[in-house]
Amino acid sequence: MLDHIDATEPLLVGIYYIQLILIFVCGVGFLFGIFMFIYAFKNPHKRRLAYVLTVFMPIGLLCVIHGPVLVMYYVFKQPATPEAELGLMLFVPSLEIAGTKLYEGIVRITQPLLVAVFIIGVAVLHHASRIPGRKRIGYGIFLGVPFLWCLMKVGPSIVKVLTS
Repeated sequence: MLDHIDATEPLLVGIYYIQLILIFVCGVGFLFGIFMFIYAFKNPHKRRLAYVLTVFMPIGLLCVIHGPVLVMYYVFKQPATPEAELGLMLFVPSLEIAGTKLYEGIVRITQPLLVAVFIIGVAVLHHASRIPGRKRIGYGIFLGVPFLWCLMKVGPSIVKVLTS
């Protein structure tokens, strides 16, 4: 009864959605881990959390990107390709439109927040004359916000390269 249903295409679209979400989560987790090193001072729990995030998030990123390919290659006898008459291209336009609108909304919310955080970082750096912890936080914000801004501008092309 269900012989005519091809589950390959929805499976591939589901994998693509999962990759988009987990690439973002792993990237943000890695950046959070790096900033945790700046913020951790001598607290062993925060340092351990920063270490775990900076080590395991890139490993998770690689598993998310290359995991489906390795599973398809080593588990199945032949590569999973969608049928020509169905085509994965039916789902791609709606996915790109939804992803683009969501990303533009995130960018419009994030840009003013990044500017405010940058100004706060400059103020913290200005008032941290002899407190090394505050200097580290100020320098971390002062250098991290432009990095996040550039990453936000280049993000869609990075995701497109990684998931294609």
